[in-house]
Amino acid sequence: MSLASAVNFASFFRERYANTVRLAHLLTGSNFFAEDLAQEAFTRVQRHFDRLDNPGGYLRSTTVNVCRNWHRSRSREAANIRRLGVATVVLSPVAEELRDAIVALPYRQRAVVVLRYWLDLSEAEIAEALGCRPGTVKSLQSRAFATLRKDLPR
Repeated sequence: MSLASAVNFASFFRERYANTVRLAHLLTGSNFFAEDLAQEAFTRVQRHFDRLDNPGGYLRSTTVNVCRNWHRSRSREAANIRRLGVATVVLSPVAEELRDAIVALPYRQRAVVVLRYWLDLSEAEIAEALGCRPGTVKSLQSRAFATLRKDLPR
């Protein structure tokens, strides 16, 4: 990476870091892992930064993918714990019912809700970030809202 490119990336990093951490937090529900996942996304973007036409979009997609991989890893860990017979701790929701309800959604539904209503992305931008069609985004959003309407008190 050239010196000019490194300076550009450092500026890009400073401008986007806080929002990327927030996005990772909203997609994972974890303060603890959000910073690590955001840093992982930036590391992946840095490798290709010189060649990117839209580094912000690439960062967003990369963050979504890093968080998806984190969820897959957590699912495998939970399966191993169940297989080994170790009891898992289940916390009852006390506060923030909406956040808890969103965290309970399947990953792709949660991602659509977060990307649409937190980042205010269009269906096309969400479809690009998730690697699917805009119609799939509409379907995922509809299913997410149906679940939220059912699970949340009026």
